Amino acid sequence: MSGKSALRRWTVRGLVGLPFLVVALAIAAWACVRASLPQLDGDAGIPGLSAPVSLGRDALGTLVVEGRTRLDVARGLGFAHAQERFFEMDLTRRSAAGELSALFGAKALDRDRSRRVHRLRARLTERFEGLSGEDRLLLLAYTEGVNAGLHGLPMRPWQYLLLRAKPQDWSPVDSLLVISEMYFMLQSGSFEAGFERATLREHAGDAVFDWLSPRGGRWDAALDGSQMPAPTMPTPEQLDVSRARPPANSASGPASGPTGSAASAPASAPASAPASARAPLLASARADSDLPVLGSNSWAVAGSRSTHGGAILADDMHLGLGVPSIWYRAQFQIGAGPSGLRAAGVTLPGLPALVVGSNGAVAWGFTNAYGQWFDWIEVPADAKVTTRTETIDVHGGPAVTFEVSEIGDAPIVTAEDGRRFALSWIAHQGAAYNLELDRMLQVRHVSDALALAQRAGMPHQNLLAADRDGQIGWTVAGRLWAQPGLPERYGRFVAPTAMRRDWLAPDRAPQVLSPAQGQLWTANNRQLDGAPGELLGDGGFDLGARAQQIRDRLTATDKHDEASVGAIHQDDEARFMKTWATRLLAAARTDAGANPTHKAFVQLLENWNGRADADSAAYRLVRQTRLRVLDTLWDAWTLPSLGERQLDPKRRIRWRNQFEYSAARAVDERPPHLLPAPFPSWDALLLAQMDDAAREVAPDGNLGGATWGAQNASRIQHPLAKAIPALSRWLDMPSVPQSGDSNLPHVAGPAFGQSERMVVSPGREDHGWLSMPGGQSGHPMSPFYGAGHQDWVEGKPTPLLAGPVIHRITAHRD
Repeated sequence: MSGKSALRRWTVRGLVGLPFLVVALAIAAWACVRASLPQLDGDAGIPGLSAPVSLGRDALGTLVVEGRTRLDVARGLGFAHAQERFFEMDLTRRSAAGELSALFGAKALDRDRSRRVHRLRARLTERFEGLSGEDRLLLLAYTEGVNAGLHGLPMRPWQYLLLRAKPQDWSPVDSLLVISEMYFMLQSGSFEAGFERATLREHAGDAVFDWLSPRGGRWDAALDGSQMPAPTMPTPEQLDVSRARPPANSASGPASGPTGSAASAPASAPASAPASARAPLLASARADSDLPVLGSNSWAVAGSRSTHGGAILADDMHLGLGVPSIWYRAQFQIGAGPSGLRAAGVTLPGLPALVVGSNGAVAWGFTNAYGQWFDWIEVPADAKVTTRTETIDVHGGPAVTFEVSEIGDAPIVTAEDGRRFALSWIAHQGAAYNLELDRMLQVRHVSDALALAQRAGMPHQNLLAADRDGQIGWTVAGRLWAQPGLPERYGRFVAPTAMRRDWLAPDRAPQVLSPAQGQLWTANNRQLDGAPGELLGDGGFDLGARAQQIRDRLTATDKHDEASVGAIHQDDEARFMKTWATRLLAAARTDAGANPTHKAFVQLLENWNGRADADSAAYRLVRQTRLRVLDTLWDAWTLPSLGERQLDPKRRIRWRNQFEYSAARAVDERPPHLLPAPFPSWDALLLAQMDDAAREVAPDGNLGGATWGAQNASRIQHPLAKAIPALSRWLDMPSVPQSGDSNLPHVAGPAFGQSERMVVSPGREDHGWLSMPGGQSGHPMSPFYGAGHQDWVEGKPTPLLAGPVIHRITAHRD
């Protein structure tokens, strides 16, 4: 009896004490997380400093680094990067090197294998030794600062507490890996699309391939004014999808189009070859409506076109959006007095350079260039192949080894139906990496900025630069190959002899300096034709609709200031989508009198304001219908040559942005042999896709309530919240409906968009803007975790230069 009473008493005590235990554990966890907060005030030690360095922060957390020398400033920047962003830096280097499994376990093995075949840590370890002494010193100084910042935290960064892991020190090679991860981010989509294009050409033949993969058209907005001819329409003998068509007097057609269904395959469509053995380098196909948005805009006006006589530059780099932002706001003060240098802009944690910004004399910005910086090599059966063993560490499990094969210096990364393919990619070459971009801090004129960019070892970017004297210029930043022309390379598998390349002399790189019209623009579109265009190749340029609209906005105003230049960032007019609204409105009117649904379409489209506004239902309906039309035509036109492959979500070849030209031409000219068989007329095809789009966007039938903002709500997440959704409430930015979209200047998707918005006239930095979609710090308890985000959401300009310093660390030599 007494034993039962004692047990009862202890049970009651345990139940009473359990809440206290939970609270105690919560307090302990909170204390541990709080202990990893970055230092904001006081003193700190950093090895190697030649003199004390000041690390100030304003109300947004903008870092103001003041040091006697460039190397001291690099040490101070590294210290701050590590304290605020070490986990994100760690993910970046591990992603490039194929080392994520050491943090996340076996779930990351497939990703690691796909990256490890490139052996970038080994390649870049060798490259580091070949860098100039100045570059090595800069990376070593930055590394000293990073490790001082990491070890200066009382507790390891909070993310490692959740993962039960310990951070590893930074090395100079890790900074080169950050550059290589940007190569992956900015160019992997091009080489994956290049593989699909070559496969399509082999199956479809040149005539049909050229129709399905045109290189330009009416939306071209090249800097040299060139325009590609419209794609040549295949003849009925080359492509005919009109068989088994219903009678012409039938109703508006089937309720849904043939997208992704066997119904769209002509009776003679061949079966696909056996399932491939493709390695995981090539991502599984997604729905065409989920194709990634190409991104980044930049534009500039010369002093002759500004109200104050100074050149003005605007830049917004479009990237995947996350928490914290990819960029880190910083202001450098190197030296003091008349010989001192001040520069402001954004940095990339993991690197010591100012990526975009202004140094008081020259401002510079980037957009992705989308040239062809790769070749797909078909490996002969008798080729000499080198095999290496790679070992991947796995958190919580045994290490995994696998074999990597290379032909020359090109890794064999995929196989199709018994054929092997190697990727010859410029990012595998040591000369593609250096720190020339850092010297942008010193340039004083646009011509010097262009020359420097042409020597830079970095992912290829359109560089726009503006200087204090009112000059503007464009070139492609990044080392270029002296490569053969497009006919030998575009959409083709090539022989191993194509791997033998020479570097193009930097002074032969294409450029535009001081254009007569006093304006420049880039938006991932094709920039040049002829011999200069051949040097860049074609890795999948965007249509040019964004570039054309930006160009026209610049042209419409004789004299610009920062406000008029900056307003283009938020331009939501949907000029491109208006062309589709016109087509759909004409089709809907054909039977609006007899069909209540199509009458509603007409009313909706007639009342549309022509903008991609968050509260617009018409924009969403037009957009979704266009995607369905392109999906339907793509499936019908590719099934005759690709067969059942197109019905396999993991193997299907997707349409790319330039397919717009072929689809729009067919819809406008209405050739009978290109109208898919299930539809009695082109109007029937359009109406069927509009009907299905309406059901998709408004299952309840309330088209007017199906707004674009409901689909385009922001979803800016922390990487750990993606893995552990319960953390979203504390880690993610609030979700809000967004205006904007692709193919117009204000690019905005749920998790993709304007990663920064900058407007600056060199010498007038106090009038400049710099806005970002998230805060400086990766620590959710930091006052700077989401600082500035709301201004970005609302489109409010945030000053480029730092405000008054409210926190300051003085760093001394350790």
